[in-house]
Amino acid sequence: METNRLSHALGAEIYGVNIVGDLSNSEVEAIHDAWREHHVIVFRGLELTPAQHIAFSLRFGALDDHAATPHERLDGHPELLEVTNKPKKGQPSQSRNAGRNWHSDYSYTGRPAAASMLYCTEKPPVGGDTMFCNMARAYDDLSDKMKSVVDDFQSVYDFTLVSGAAKRDPAKMVELLKVNPPIAHPCVRTHPDSGVKALYVSERTSHFDGMSRAESAPIIDYLCRHATRPENVYRHQWRVGDLVSWDNRTTMHLALGDFDPSQPRHMLRTTLQGQKSGYVVPPAEP
Repeated sequence: METNRLSHALGAEIYGVNIVGDLSNSEVEAIHDAWREHHVIVFRGLELTPAQHIAFSLRFGALDDHAATPHERLDGHPELLEVTNKPKKGQPSQSRNAGRNWHSDYSYTGRPAAASMLYCTEKPPVGGDTMFCNMARAYDDLSDKMKSVVDDFQSVYDFTLVSGAAKRDPAKMVELLKVNPPIAHPCVRTHPDSGVKALYVSERTSHFDGMSRAESAPIIDYLCRHATRPENVYRHQWRVGDLVSWDNRTTMHLALGDFDPSQPRHMLRTTLQGQKSGYVVPPAEP
């Protein structure tokens, strides 16, 4: 197995290992080590069935059944989430505009995703890239004074801030908001495996618990801009057959909408379950 770094801040391509085959425990551990080091890992040129995608993902932990977003699950495979602009059962896909703001997966739930493994089956001729940023590096680059401030914050995540939420089916949105009320998580999280500290705040953070939205907004804006500086970002240009896996505890990502929406874009995602976290909060003051 070999790795090739894809940017200075994060990201590495892994090759020389057959992930569809019967991986040994040492190979899985080597992949895991590379993942911890680079935060985002890429495998190219794959032809994965849903069963193979699920089987490989399970080597790294338990999988989420995506109950938080049930309308986006692949029929017959609740472990797989469809991220697509292709209609489903004659209706617009609920995930057609997903990911168009900086975020970490399932941060608006009581069990934020540990990691995600996204497989590309169809893509438009140009565009549709995904950008990733290193939230551990973003935390390290803060001043000691700012670290002492944000260490005490609880970031409140709100499903209504998910990109494309306003364009979803209203009845389904009512259901989703009942399942996913606003929830607070630590603004700085410690990775359970590596012990690395990372910022946990995004464009889906409405405010900090105990503060108004007006008080919180400039700090959230600063932290997001700080984390997504070009020198802290890797931009992935998709190819059909790519499997891109990222650690949601140390990264954020953004799905770009810079492609012709009449061209199909279809991805399948497994989600590794994270630790239970957070507490439900009432709406914030303006």
